[in-house]
Amino acid sequence: MSMLDFMASRKRPRPGELAKERLKVVLVQDRVKVNPELLEQIKADLLRVISERLEVDEQHVEITMTREDRWDKLQAAVPIKRQKITFEWDPPYYGPSAEELQGPLQVEVEREQSSSE
Repeated sequence: MSMLDFMASRKRPRPGELAKERLKVVLVQDRVKVNPELLEQIKADLLRVISERLEVDEQHVEITMTREDRWDKLQAAVPIKRQKITFEWDPPYYGPSAEELQGPLQVEVEREQSSSE
């Protein structure tokens, strides 16, 4: 079997199968009484929370309602680009309080006297 034969034999969903899956989603949304506006609000909330820690591809996020066995499920597919790097600093318990750290910072550096001065 040549590579072209292999690629041509890959099964693509037929239009009827796609329509059946779309109808399932609509029926589940109707049964649970979830309108598209509510799904968009859920999507926005999820993106807001997830984006605090991860960089996501917002253009390709998918939120769907499905029915499996006897459960209605909300499924979210959120492509992640990378983890955001954040640093949090907690003052040590023995160090200055946050109030003492406000204001201008002054750093004093002592230099050694060189023999040429």
